[in-house]
Amino acid sequence: MIKAFANRLADVLRDSGRIWLLAPIIPLIAIVPEFIQHVAEINLDMFDDIESARAVSNGETRWAFGYAKLAGYLIAILAAIRFWAARREGLPWWSMKGIAWKVFGIALVANIVVGLASTGLEIGTAHYGETTVQAISIAFSIITLPIFVMLIAGLVGDRSTTLASVYRSGWGAALRIVIFSAIVLVPLMWLHSQNHVWAMGADKALVWALMVFDSLVVGLLAGAWGTAIHHGYRPLSEPLDKGDDAGFTAV
Repeated sequence: MIKAFANRLADVLRDSGRIWLLAPIIPLIAIVPEFIQHVAEINLDMFDDIESARAVSNGETRWAFGYAKLAGYLIAILAAIRFWAARREGLPWWSMKGIAWKVFGIALVANIVVGLASTGLEIGTAHYGETTVQAISIAFSIITLPIFVMLIAGLVGDRSTTLASVYRSGWGAALRIVIFSAIVLVPLMWLHSQNHVWAMGADKALVWALMVFDSLVVGLLAGAWGTAIHHGYRPLSEPLDKGDDAGFTAV
């Protein structure tokens, strides 16, 4: 089991880079709006000093670009998940044929309900203190993890998945998704954050270089997270990839 887990983690790390070769348009979906926002930030002098950063960061102009950035980031993550699932089926990654729409729809509704319930729970327990509210929120998130697993099941095309089945056997997938996601996200999110720290008050040329690099980091983040989710969802005993790189074109 430990060896299989280590091998799967190696697959996650390898394929997080491999997706750039097989389907470079996927990280670009995240990179382009990220870079456009950085162009706006630089033109608004956001990186001149801390005071400018605070003034610009929550401004309407920056957030107008920010919403597009977040949308591109989410789409790229979902596209990365679909890419690996579609590759197994011999379909182009943009094909919707492989999605189990009924499973995905039920899971989407369930996740929305969970989100609303979580918000209500936080409001209802607010008088118990911040630590208690956080503990309750974490416990609630863990309990509802299988519902997220069902959402991924629908996205990758597992039509036999039900709420009952993910609560019976989806905990392993949930744990793998969490662990693999943390492994790829923590260092990349740190780097993404540090790029902004390094850019603060720097020479304009260095700011531009850092923001170009940061856009690439965000593209890597999106592809790596989608890959971690897909590979974490698949059982360790199940082969990941039936594709042949030599004869496969995804762009």
